[in-house]
Amino acid sequence: MVNKADVEKAYAVLDLDRQIVGIKIVKSKSEFEQAQAKELTYPLAYCVAVKHAMKGIAVKMTRKLSGCGGSTRALGLIPPTESFYNGQDGCDLGLYQSPKLAASVARQMKYCPPDTYGVIIKPLEQFDTDPDVVLMVGDSYQIMRVIQGYSYIYGMQPNFNMLGNQAICVECTSYPLRTNQINVSLFCSGTRFLAKWRHTEVAVGIPFEKFEKVIEGVRLTVNAVEMNERKQVIQAKLAKLGYDGSEIRFNHTYYLKLEQDKQKQRKEVD
Repeated sequence: MVNKADVEKAYAVLDLDRQIVGIKIVKSKSEFEQAQAKELTYPLAYCVAVKHAMKGIAVKMTRKLSGCGGSTRALGLIPPTESFYNGQDGCDLGLYQSPKLAASVARQMKYCPPDTYGVIIKPLEQFDTDPDVVLMVGDSYQIMRVIQGYSYIYGMQPNFNMLGNQAICVECTSYPLRTNQINVSLFCSGTRFLAKWRHTEVAVGIPFEKFEKVIEGVRLTVNAVEMNERKQVIQAKLAKLGYDGSEIRFNHTYYLKLEQDKQKQRKEVD
């Protein structure tokens, strides 16, 4: 179950403009119907639905109104076709130099099994049950902080997976879901056109079971990496959540300390 305190903490330590979104893949009609979200009445691309959720609008979709072939396939609403697996589709789109290369990419993609009934897409704090994946969109600094939080807890993620294609549906959803690994996406041209993301924005997908620890990792690295201006903002936001503000150390980061040490060494040499 989603811990609302974890979501509030995430907003406190990350200066996000958009809401954090949870994604749930459901396998049955009954589970889909029980989900508290607005069912689409017109075709909509999955990535656009994600952007709607980042504005606070909870939606759910089935294959019937999934408005993008790539995401419909990636989320398991339909099985991939032979022309996808043999590379013809990717080559026809002009995304790869040969069917052989496109086929190689297709075989490596991590898609959801083709038994999905529907997809629930809504702000994370609105989930009463565990979603599968958590999505965040921000600028490169904000997503860097998410990765630093992950690294603090889990260490290196050696398997980042990106193509610049199928960004929200594969790179941020099906890949984290299938591998249980965090993943970063620079978006794809399709979602930048359809959802109108800012040029400076990038995205991250996190398996839900790792979200709590990743956000705690972000909090626990504030002293090491954030400058005073950001620390003041974070300190005030965390104080409202009951955290001890004295934990924040001002005029201290790892890189300032390294510079101070270098200056000290220079003086000793002189």
